Amino acid sequence: MSNAILTVANVHKTYRMGRSSLHVLRGASLTIRRGEFLAIMGASGSGKSTLLHVMGALDLPDRGQVSFEGIDLFARTNRSRDNLRNIHFGFVFQFYHLLPELNALENVLLPAMVRLSVLRWLRNGTDARNRAASLLDEMGLQGRLSHRPNELSGGEMQRVAIARALINQPPVLLADEPTGNLDSKTGEGILSLLKALNEKGQTIVMVTHDARVAAAAHRTVHLADGRIKTAGQ
Repeated sequence: MSNAILTVANVHKTYRMGRSSLHVLRGASLTIRRGEFLAIMGASGSGKSTLLHVMGALDLPDRGQVSFEGIDLFARTNRSRDNLRNIHFGFVFQFYHLLPELNALENVLLPAMVRLSVLRWLRNGTDARNRAASLLDEMGLQGRLSHRPNELSGGEMQRVAIARALINQPPVLLADEPTGNLDSKTGEGILSLLKALNEKGQTIVMVTHDARVAAAAHRTVHLADGRIKTAGQ
């Protein structure tokens, strides 16, 4: 049995910019194995983030296929795809994307609240809150639950964002330049955290332009000219 958890096959993506077209992905193909820590490298503007967003069903390709555990993500209805994304993918972004009006605990809880109906939230909300608090504790933020983003450092905000990505226990964590907005020491701490999560079995796909960051992963591939390049290409 194949241990592939996520497969990208011949994905194309073009953005329209007025009268011009920007061809970002030109037949990108990639297979991610369960439990793998994979880094995707590429120059700025090479389409790394676009590829990650397509892999996580945040963006639609023009053509091509993305399959999660054999399920074609783009053959499903929008609602079904949204539900699958919420449950099976966690996202970490360079600029955190925390809601400023919510504290750390509330930011972590957001994906769980989206997942549950009002009735199920009333029944299970306490369990979700306990899990969110436990995740923040694991991130070393046990004293920061009630702090809002403007009261946290960059590294602390990224740890909150990672806890938020993990609240629904997704099989795949997708990280878009997770250290790109941090100083080198703080970034090393985030990479150590990601490696520790992977050692516990978390599948991680991370895009970066920095070879030192990519070195934290098991395997590195390169995106150039809209395609995944292997050695010798």
